Amino acid sequence: MQLTRRQLLAAAAAPAFLPPPQHPNIVFIFSDDHHFQCLGAAGNPHIQTPNLDRMASDGVHFTNGVISTAQCCPSRGVMLSGLETYQSGLISNGQMSFKSGIGPTVVQQMRSAGYDTTLVGKWHITPMPGDSGFAQCPLWLRGGGSVYRNPKLRRGAAGRDETVEGHITDLFTDAAVDSIRQAKSPYLLWLTYNAPHTPWYAAPEYLAAYQGKPVESLAPPLHPSGGAKFDWATYYGVITHLDKAVGRVVDAVRAAGQWDNTVIFFVGDNGYMAGTRGWHGKVRHWDESVRVPFLATGGLVKKTGKVEDPVASVDLPATWLDLAGVRPAYKLAGRSLTSYLRTGKGKHDAAFCTWDDGRPEGLAVGVSVEPYRLVRTRRHKLVVFASRKQSLYDCVADPAEQRDLIDDAAAKGVRERLRGKLKLRMRQTGDHALAWL
Repeated sequence: MQLTRRQLLAAAAAPAFLPPPQHPNIVFIFSDDHHFQCLGAAGNPHIQTPNLDRMASDGVHFTNGVISTAQCCPSRGVMLSGLETYQSGLISNGQMSFKSGIGPTVVQQMRSAGYDTTLVGKWHITPMPGDSGFAQCPLWLRGGGSVYRNPKLRRGAAGRDETVEGHITDLFTDAAVDSIRQAKSPYLLWLTYNAPHTPWYAAPEYLAAYQGKPVESLAPPLHPSGGAKFDWATYYGVITHLDKAVGRVVDAVRAAGQWDNTVIFFVGDNGYMAGTRGWHGKVRHWDESVRVPFLATGGLVKKTGKVEDPVASVDLPATWLDLAGVRPAYKLAGRSLTSYLRTGKGKHDAAFCTWDDGRPEGLAVGVSVEPYRLVRTRRHKLVVFASRKQSLYDCVADPAEQRDLIDDAAAKGVRERLRGKLKLRMRQTGDHALAWL
């Protein structure tokens, strides 16, 4: 076919790299301190999360999804680098920078491949968004926590803290919706809410469904009994508000005509102990800490529903690059989930979690948590600590993890199989913790 003069001039003026039109838009939504059973799709009859439930039923719900490191800063570092914390150097809230020489972030790699990259929401690590690959930063939170009403936020990568009137969940959602309307495909929208992180605030409209009920009666079905008291009503109210916000984002993708070429991920940045064993927080190796809501939906995602195969957050950066057709600049620690998105099936039989900072300053509360490595299958969990102590749990028969099977003769085969998986993982990722085995 012979091109016209106008077509030739247009081709000459076009950028050198034009991504194929099938390259999908990617919307990544992070919640904060989100107990894995705090959505209706996870079997919780008390909480109202219709939009998240619809994501779970219309797409893929990884019911055994875990966060690679269950704390705010390292969790974000994993998503930016595609590496485990002991590989990247960003290991805790007390050590928030990458070590030198790890290479371009996953966001930088996608931007170099032609993706429009936008950050909205909580940041909370030392490298700045503009230095990490984000072309636009319309509204973001520099630190790790914030009040919900009239928060101090930043506009633009070089912005300074300023008080912005409104509710932080709505403010971030407004900025995200505007970004979706204006984005140039293909795009990566990194939307990180601070909900349901403390200090909680929920408007009466979101609290109404939970008030007037005994607090204990609102606990999720699998939540261990006992422990410290927890305000489930307010926590649920914050999540119900968040759910409405997620619904607005999904609706914006549809309204922009982008649904058929977009994949939306929703993941918790860590779980929440919610008083279990007297612990209000995360970091620990228990399921309440490391297990998180883990959903994917969009026009390119097969309607599958629940998938029990274990996956980890470190798998997401590998998935994004795979979807974008970008060859990683270095060897990633995660494995792409694209097969699950396209067919509903895959071959992941184990997921891994780490904690690598045993110093009290690794936690804001000044309490040390012993470093550990954890391997999780559909049914079992093996934990290996820096002290070389080990624990083994059957998370199906014993979801409260009250019976340690490490010395149970009948569990020897499971123990050795999981040790083998963990040892292989440590060797593949150059993990210094191999000495613990």
